[in-house]
Amino acid sequence: MSLESTERVDPISLVPAPSSPPAAPAGKQPDRLYGRDRELAMLARILEQNDPGVRLVEVSGDPWIGKSLLLDVLGDLARGQDWKVAVTAAGSLLEALPFGVFADALDDLLTPYGDALVDGFPPHHMAWLAGIFPTLARHAPDVVLPGNPSEMNHVFHAVRSLLDNLGSRHRLLLIIDDMHWADEESVLLLDYLVRHPTTSRVLLVVAHRPRQDQHNLRILLDEAAATGRSARIELRPLADEDLVELLPDGLIPSQQHRLRSASEGSPGLLRALRRLDQWAEEDEPPDPARLSGPSGSAEPPMSLLREFRGLSPLGRTVAHSAALVQEPFDTALLAQAAQVTEAEATAGVDELVRQDILRPDETRRTFRFRNRPLRSTAYQMAGAAWRLGAHTRAAAVLRDRASPPPQIARHLGRSVIDSQDTAGIRILEEAASATLWERPDQSASWMRAALDLLPHRPDGNRQQHLHLAIALALSGKLTESLDAFDRTPPDEMDTSGDAWLWRAQVLRLLGRHAESAELLEKAIANLPLDAHETRARTAGALLATMLEAGQPQLSLTIGTSVDDTGFRPALRALLPALQSLASAADGDTHGLTADRVVAAGKLIDKLPDETLRPWLDTLYWLGRAEHALGQDTAALGHLERALGLATRHRLHYIVPQLTTLTGHVLLGVGETAAAERRADYARLAADRIGSAFQAWEARALHGRIDHPGAPGTPVVTDRTGPDPLSRAQVSGADPVAEAETGAGERLPEATTELQRLSGRERQISVLVSNGRTNQQIARTLELSPKTVETYLARIFKKLGLCSRAQLAALVGREGHMEL
Repeated sequence: MSLESTERVDPISLVPAPSSPPAAPAGKQPDRLYGRDRELAMLARILEQNDPGVRLVEVSGDPWIGKSLLLDVLGDLARGQDWKVAVTAAGSLLEALPFGVFADALDDLLTPYGDALVDGFPPHHMAWLAGIFPTLARHAPDVVLPGNPSEMNHVFHAVRSLLDNLGSRHRLLLIIDDMHWADEESVLLLDYLVRHPTTSRVLLVVAHRPRQDQHNLRILLDEAAATGRSARIELRPLADEDLVELLPDGLIPSQQHRLRSASEGSPGLLRALRRLDQWAEEDEPPDPARLSGPSGSAEPPMSLLREFRGLSPLGRTVAHSAALVQEPFDTALLAQAAQVTEAEATAGVDELVRQDILRPDETRRTFRFRNRPLRSTAYQMAGAAWRLGAHTRAAAVLRDRASPPPQIARHLGRSVIDSQDTAGIRILEEAASATLWERPDQSASWMRAALDLLPHRPDGNRQQHLHLAIALALSGKLTESLDAFDRTPPDEMDTSGDAWLWRAQVLRLLGRHAESAELLEKAIANLPLDAHETRARTAGALLATMLEAGQPQLSLTIGTSVDDTGFRPALRALLPALQSLASAADGDTHGLTADRVVAAGKLIDKLPDETLRPWLDTLYWLGRAEHALGQDTAALGHLERALGLATRHRLHYIVPQLTTLTGHVLLGVGETAAAERRADYARLAADRIGSAFQAWEARALHGRIDHPGAPGTPVVTDRTGPDPLSRAQVSGADPVAEAETGAGERLPEATTELQRLSGRERQISVLVSNGRTNQQIARTLELSPKTVETYLARIFKKLGLCSRAQLAALVGREGHMEL
């Protein structure tokens, strides 16, 4: 019967199945066993009984649902109650031997016993028993295996008598895991023991996966349950509250949701997914370079490798091929990649479906792997040279079919291709363009592959280099992105708004605000007069840069003079948010008006995710403006939406900013624990993109959490005042210098240090603190830019500084300084 039923009596154990989960035995459930209190309590009740006879307990469930862990705990519990415990798992090398499962479980247990255990057994029974259990060979006149059905029946009887003798000395618990992989003779013996129970205290517990059961095993277990000869425990997927205990620390809610969803309630699958560097949904073949096992090696864990044990050579080849083609895949493409006929490919797929490695999709015309870890393992198990050839063959098939460029590029990028294949290079370029905002890391990989094959051109392949630079920036490879921008020819930098904007964005993310502002000012000066939207975007980027630097005054005028009529909706939402924050930072409380920010939020909420992916900055600044107005619910909604898009599509460049701001909002509404998790995640995200500035921002959030009343931490008291997250109000220290040194030391007191400067040096220091560039300072003081650089070098040396931001912070604390 099923132990999941309510108030029914188990005819074997005579234990009522409770309607509510009973408490697990005190002190018996280890920390690693989550959400199985009910099942463990059921097994504990059965152990406490002393009814004679072979009793069968069937534990079933999907792969990695927790059967093995439950059986481990059951074994420990039984040993604590003086049971003799024999444990085995089918699927080892013994599976090829008749009765291999029982031999593996019982042979060592039989060793200590002498002749008394088999006293009175007929010689032919002893010969057959010795053929199964090597330990008994010393008691047998010969060692043979049964050769016909009649002898097989005698063997069953002999094993039953042997178990009877064992059970009469000690209560015996025989645990067999993975019974679905057992040899046929072991299944027949189990069937016999269930139908002909012993008279002593013997309990059989078998665990299996229903999808992979042999036909005979399925019939046996179903009949045993239907006739009351067994108790059946079906392990269900874990509830979300139990899965949360197994999630890695520091995940943001959208990642937690996707990981829980991908695990399908299976704790083992969740653990397997955790080891993958990127577990979000993806269609391209897994990259072995991004995988690591528990010890840091690239080898998959044994739990995954065991899934492929017993496959035929054809089944293994088809599994390797299935792992590298796009899911769900069709057998025609599979056959080409594997270099087999379609009939052979179909046979291989059928074998993999029987082993529950592949499953048919909804239409049952195509197939996919049961889960991503299995697919990754199948791909890793193939040889590197074989993978190269298979990708080349798959690319050729897809090119003949005129498939979309991204589908072809998934294989072409890992194939043998030379510079003469102009069509292949064009496919890589088109695929990179199509996936820039969907998968920027993959887009960068394909564009880099195309650039490696392109011949030298007089124009220097400007568009390709620019695309690569932007893709690298989006995927969070900021230093590489700057290098790629440096390789972009100057003409392109002079005419492309994207080039200016993204290079400035990278500089801003790295905390190099002065350079970013200088670049954007130059861009605005060079833009054609009729480029209204590009000018507005550039002005908005400049305003964002100055807001982060705590000096919004310079670009506020530019931002407010932009006419937003006819601009894209995301830009129309971005500008009011920036302008409102800048007005408030300048003390203009009328600028931070709720209606403009609310209207911007409504505008954004109407846009689909595909439209918003290139405008995640809008969601960031909108959330910041909403937080400044006390609209924290709206702010969290927009920030979480942006984080979900950023993590799902690997737009890593903005994750630290979004996470840090979300932490500030959560802290403002009293969610301290959640804010601390965001701060931890922001630090990791900042390290991933190599931004010392973003890491400092995350540490500043931690500072607010650890010392909520500390001087210099932003306290939101007046929601109509300056932006509470403005860096100028958070601390006087330079974030980049602190992050690089890790010391977090405050700078020397301004009243002492700035007195060491000359009059001219003090003038230049004030202009730097106002956000002026070297060229602007030179014009103001009627000096050459080179002279300004010399003065700055002297100032830095006197004060022991290394950046303009540090100097601005010092001047900011010495508020009475004037030109």
